[in-house]
Amino acid sequence: MRANLEISMILSLLLLGCGGGNSSNSSVSNLDINETISKNIHLLKPQEGTKSYLFYGDVNPKSLGSLNNLRVISSNSAENIIIKEDSLDVRYPVVSTKILYRAEDKTYNDLYVNSLSYVSNGVAYVVDMEKRENAPVAYINSSAKHLSNVNYEDINYLGTKQYLIAHDDDKNRTVLITPDMRADNEPIDLGNREFITVTYQTFGEPIDGYLLYNSDTEMVEKCNLDISNCIDVLKATNRDFEGDTIGDVYSAFVVDNTLYRVNRATGESQEISLEGKKILDGHGTTDFNGDSFYFIGEDTNLYRANIVDKKLIQITKKGDKRIERIRGFTNNWVIYGSDTVLMASKKDGSSNEPTYLVETTQTKGYKYVTNYGIGDEFLFVTYKILDSGDTQYRACIFNSGDIKCRDNSFWAGATASKYGRLNFKSSYPYTPYAYIRVDNTDSFGGGTLKAIDPKYPLEDGLTMGAIPNYNFQTFLTNSRYINETIDSDGGVVFFAKNDINFYVDSFYMNLLKRDSLKQLTNTEPIDITKGRDHCHGRHCMICHNLAGGKIYKDKNGTKSAYGYRVKLEFEDGSTLLADVAKGAGENFSIPLKMVTKNFKPMVVDENGTILTEASDYNHYGIEYSNCNLCHARYGKTRYNAPNAITIER
Repeated sequence: MRANLEISMILSLLLLGCGGGNSSNSSVSNLDINETISKNIHLLKPQEGTKSYLFYGDVNPKSLGSLNNLRVISSNSAENIIIKEDSLDVRYPVVSTKILYRAEDKTYNDLYVNSLSYVSNGVAYVVDMEKRENAPVAYINSSAKHLSNVNYEDINYLGTKQYLIAHDDDKNRTVLITPDMRADNEPIDLGNREFITVTYQTFGEPIDGYLLYNSDTEMVEKCNLDISNCIDVLKATNRDFEGDTIGDVYSAFVVDNTLYRVNRATGESQEISLEGKKILDGHGTTDFNGDSFYFIGEDTNLYRANIVDKKLIQITKKGDKRIERIRGFTNNWVIYGSDTVLMASKKDGSSNEPTYLVETTQTKGYKYVTNYGIGDEFLFVTYKILDSGDTQYRACIFNSGDIKCRDNSFWAGATASKYGRLNFKSSYPYTPYAYIRVDNTDSFGGGTLKAIDPKYPLEDGLTMGAIPNYNFQTFLTNSRYINETIDSDGGVVFFAKNDINFYVDSFYMNLLKRDSLKQLTNTEPIDITKGRDHCHGRHCMICHNLAGGKIYKDKNGTKSAYGYRVKLEFEDGSTLLADVAKGAGENFSIPLKMVTKNFKPMVVDENGTILTEASDYNHYGIEYSNCNLCHARYGKTRYNAPNAITIER
């Protein structure tokens, strides 16, 4: 199998080229493969170290980041279900990992999944996921028997640790349950406190306590492990918390647009000057990376405040209203933009102009960005809709100002190496072991799934199997478990989304074995049009492959309208009534291949009565299929669209 790569230069703001590298020979002596492997395929070497069990579950179609149940399986055999839990009180089970860390050179050893935590029927459980002589069991995680309002706090410190905050109904109190508690351990009574983060004396040493918010005193407190001794730190709330430095002892809080750093070892707090800059209010306008707090200002410039040396850097040289969200980080670059543009600038502010990764037009753009800033590389996917309604994808890599892509490919995710160096600068904290890529993609991002050596990210890899119509752009794969996806004996579980029916299913593969892909679940059809509002004003193509949009009550797009449909009338007199899409009845969708002709759109009620309609057949096929891109809410319309799609005349 030969990688079919065409290398070209990036000549415009839109991606026009793709790239690759040179092939090399690989040994197949340690692989269970029954046929000859081409010399052009880069094979992964098996990882040594502690082995773990795997898990999966049925994804809730109404909430694609949630699992309805839990199955623990062997990493060698997906058919071998060891633990079966049919009822979960949490949206998804959470994963804890463990490493051995060397502070002298920041290296880590033997990264593995050591436990899985969840709550079922009011009882908290922890599964020991380490492979031992005996089969794993689910231990009761504390003496509490009736828990409600459960929430896990994901702490990334020397691996991932899960702290459960819940209401103990029997004793009418809020409690903290630590990962190492068992059935005879009493939960910690938090009183009127809320969990923020953990504390330690220096990075690499054991956790010695917590930062908590006391709602009685409205103070952030530094407390010891059993919360018997607490000191006041800062007048702030848990909502003011921005994040922790990696490799140091500081936490950052923003209180009334004032930035503070808190020394978690001593409890001392200090103000860090933002030099009068105001933080732009909105989702994604702040982020934390390494030793710095990044924010978008009200002047639509991007800034970096170093928490350790307390210096403020203006990263962008001039404001740009398209700078709406911070997307991720590589070692030396910050990625930012909006749903319609993806840009990058150097963290030290030395970029005179931003580097444009991709800009969205009516027929081109990029798929929703996940935090795959891995070392010097940032992984992203672009799309192009053809006049026929077919969609082409490209798996792209931004590396220190250079962009290379592979045609007809889609990034599915990454897995972590068990041995490597902790990265305090990029979004992804570990050395990558494998990239998972889909090649020969269909219009939905499905195709041939492959395990890719990160040293050769755009070249060929071992084929896992074919998976048509699914893509791996899911919250579970790329958000929930992004730092906890680690193979064991080559085995991993990924979650993939099917845009034909909006379902997500679980898949097993062995990164060392050809054709090892197995579908573990088959989502049962249910009505997905009676959940919560699904569309948040974003254009549909950033996540899905369909023509679609959202219907509002008003022209400005501030209130959802339920129970209405969009109808298309074509120049030949034929009509098409759009499907009601996922959500609460405010969305609609149409397969792209059905909107290749010029049409006149209209909004109709349940009786088919036309409420609003375009004046003519002036929606010219595929160019006008990404409805929310043009008919955006809050007056942010594009391409001369008059207003949001609405029932208002």
